[in-house]
Amino acid sequence: MRMELYEVVITRPNRLATAFVVSPGEERVREIIVEHEIALNQENSGFTIERVDEKLPRSHRLRLDALLEHAPVGFASYCEGVGWLPHVAPVQQLRLFRIEEVDGDCHFVVAPSGDLAAAIYCDAVPLEGDEARLFGVHDGLFGLKNDKLRNLSALLEVGPIGMVEWDEDIGWTIKAG
Repeated sequence: MRMELYEVVITRPNRLATAFVVSPGEERVREIIVEHEIALNQENSGFTIERVDEKLPRSHRLRLDALLEHAPVGFASYCEGVGWLPHVAPVQQLRLFRIEEVDGDCHFVVAPSGDLAAAIYCDAVPLEGDEARLFGVHDGLFGLKNDKLRNLSALLEVGPIGMVEWDEDIGWTIKAG
């Protein structure tokens, strides 16, 4: 059975949260969002649902067919360079990961799991020639100072997933591809 992709905009007291849900229909999307809100004890003033799989721009269709054919019902994200990926947990729980390279470089990734964080990192930071790179995947929250938590909870709520960077003025943002 081919699924459909829906964009859900949730109205929070101080902001909007945008999520993407893979589902066989709009009614199931409503159920998923309500279950998610109850499980995470989130406050909202309602949400809107719009089917988007048929009208996504060509630049945002990478792995969309695979997602709609094979992904379980639930949340999904688009990651530049990687494409559409399902979030496998029944309740959306994104995490911040820190990728530390042996040579000292450090990168941050928002993803549902460490292995997916590593895959996003490998795609975003390609190797050149026969270059080899050793890196470790760590909990990104470990060692962060309180001032670096600004807008992180909003990013970890429903995504999107991908490489992120800290900006002193606006907090954490997804890196542009």
